[in-house]
Amino acid sequence: MTRLFVIISVVALSLANMVGCGPAAPEADFSASPLGGYAPEDIQFTDLSTGNVTSWQWDFNDDGVLDSTLQNPLQTFINPGNYTVSLVVAGEGGNDTEVKTEYIVITPCPKFAEFIAEPTSMSGRNPIQFTDISTGNVTSWSWDFDSDGAIDSNEQNPQHTYTRNGMYSVTLTVSTSECTDTLTKYHHIKITGCSG
Repeated sequence: MTRLFVIISVVALSLANMVGCGPAAPEADFSASPLGGYAPEDIQFTDLSTGNVTSWQWDFNDDGVLDSTLQNPLQTFINPGNYTVSLVVAGEGGNDTEVKTEYIVITPCPKFAEFIAEPTSMSGRNPIQFTDISTGNVTSWSWDFDSDGAIDSNEQNPQHTYTRNGMYSVTLTVSTSECTDTLTKYHHIKITGCSG
């Protein structure tokens, strides 16, 4: 009789331990790479959550708006700032939230674009020499010699001939491997003596 009681007790205990068993409750966690950079910057987020996760909800700028439902999203941060990121994961076992305060730090691109033009005043249709004197490891140049929004040259040190009288603003956009900077010199070139 004692042996039967022990067997029944063991079975009852085993059944009691099984009550409430089910999918593991998720625990939210994530990482990002890189953790910052110059605007705009692409940040790769990696889900590190554990448990039975079936959905992901990312908020990359702490505004309460859902930004992504991918497990491992790539997010472009356009504006400088310190960004708080939250991830809500959910599954059959429940849900969990991980918030990382000021986790991503995006800084403005430093000013490094600069150029000179020789001469800045010209009579007639003669070429003007533009010389890039930007700092840093510049890898590309885009010149707009008349502020019409169109790229006129991608050379580092181009020449340009104006064919109409007027005052011209000049824009140079330069890029490095990290960021892009733009400089506009307004009414920088004065052209006279052109006819037609």
